[in-house]
Amino acid sequence: MNTELLRHLPLGKSSFEKLRQLGQIYVDKTEKVYSLACRNGKYFLARPRRFGKSLLISTFESLFKYGLRDFHGLEIEKLWKEDKEFLVVKLDFSEAKSFRNLKEFELQFHDLIVDAFAPYGFRFELHGTSLMSQLSTWFKKQAVSSVVLLIDEYDAPLTSCFDNFKLFEQVRRQLSRFYAVIKSNDGPLRFLFVTGITKFHNSSIFSELNNLSDISLSAEYGSLLGFTYEEVKKYFSEYLISASETLGTTQDELFKELTEHYDGFCFEETAKQKVFAPWSLLHFFSSPERGLKD
Repeated sequence: MNTELLRHLPLGKSSFEKLRQLGQIYVDKTEKVYSLACRNGKYFLARPRRFGKSLLISTFESLFKYGLRDFHGLEIEKLWKEDKEFLVVKLDFSEAKSFRNLKEFELQFHDLIVDAFAPYGFRFELHGTSLMSQLSTWFKKQAVSSVVLLIDEYDAPLTSCFDNFKLFEQVRRQLSRFYAVIKSNDGPLRFLFVTGITKFHNSSIFSELNNLSDISLSAEYGSLLGFTYEEVKKYFSEYLISASETLGTTQDELFKELTEHYDGFCFEETAKQKVFAPWSLLHFFSSPERGLKD
């Protein structure tokens, strides 16, 4: 099979908008995206690295910013009826993880907050009150259910200083103040979605934002990230054919090996649904001649 004729794999893409513009393969998760986005909810989702958390955040961003513009042909196109414009604020906390002390973290975190809210009229007054106080004032000026807040890699600043207890506590307190502002001003929040790799339950990171619904082990959303058996067969059928030809094996044998290598992840409490690790599977499909790498 001529691999040049295959649809491009979404390797290294965390932008839903870009992925769709380039016509790359997108495993349609939008029915589950809709079941979350249609509610005025506040959610938390933990998953390992390279499982598509940033792409999911970007998917919510596109939906709330542009409606169905980037969703042609996907399941949500038949479901989404909302046409209201929202203030969509996306925060990637991995942009505030390269610091050596509290001062450096505060500067990075300050810039991250100011830059993210600036497009919607937030202006930090240098000689005014604290950043969190000014952010609270901004929230109070927004209309009810008008703001969508998306937080990716919420735990990145914490994991980067996990071996320094004093600095960890200082950073945790700073983040807690931010979440306290969110909780005390949740009237304008239409939707809040937070992702991370770990769940810092014992660190009180979310003690100020204790109304999050943790869907990390929800049976309903166990396959929200990662690829199911059926999805691999449906969306990557041509890559399965091409890879089996390259390796001189049958598709059934290849799929059995892929399952043994990459299908061991389960993220729901009933333990009935397993998913393939997307990064590993996509890398294999991109270079099947190299074999299955762990």
